[in-house]
Amino acid sequence: MPTKNSKRVELDSLEPTVPFGAALLIFFAVIVGTLLMVNLLDSWLPTLGQSFTGSTPQAYWDLARSSGIVAYLLMWLSVAFGLLITNRMARVWPSGPTAFDIHQFSSLMGVAFALFHGLVLLGDPYIKYTLPQIAIPFGSINYQQFWVGLGQIAFYMLIPITFSFYMRKQISANVWRWIHYGSFISFAMITVHALLAGSDATNILVLGMYVVTGALIFFLTLYRMISMADGATA
Repeated sequence: MPTKNSKRVELDSLEPTVPFGAALLIFFAVIVGTLLMVNLLDSWLPTLGQSFTGSTPQAYWDLARSSGIVAYLLMWLSVAFGLLITNRMARVWPSGPTAFDIHQFSSLMGVAFALFHGLVLLGDPYIKYTLPQIAIPFGSINYQQFWVGLGQIAFYMLIPITFSFYMRKQISANVWRWIHYGSFISFAMITVHALLAGSDATNILVLGMYVVTGALIFFLTLYRMISMADGATA
């Protein structure tokens, strides 16, 4: 029967599902593509651009809202599968290596969507964000400064957590564990950011999504804590 250590060695030997170069390319494409869309859409595609810059433009805001929800769900998926791995529930479904791949891929995509979520607001004519206001935590003086700032800090926390997958073999298990503890803090901050800065938090369906996803993370975390306590007393 495989031991706990053998399972950990098996996961430690896995390569990230997305190569490091491809991950960098994804983020580069998001940054360049979003900035080009915000600055050049109206001149490149006048008809389409009119929907973004017309008399009542909401497209940039709608893109920010939708990408924010997608980013939240991807980060929830990453945290959930990370807990499945550490709880060893992934042995039942979907298997340790598959759970690890989903955990890493959803984390990477979550950061990419979060990056788009922030940058696309540069095109919104109502909030009128500048790049420093988006890049600097609590720089959002035009809208919900504190709650937006929490989301900005959470985003910066996610970057080393996500890219630690590429250093897994170079760092100790304890360092890896402590880095990933930050994902709990980051997810909590993202949730607060979504509830108090997001304009969709009053929507009953969206609010229900936050309740269900938050409850599942709470359950998996509680199960992990109980499992660790049982292991310590065994």
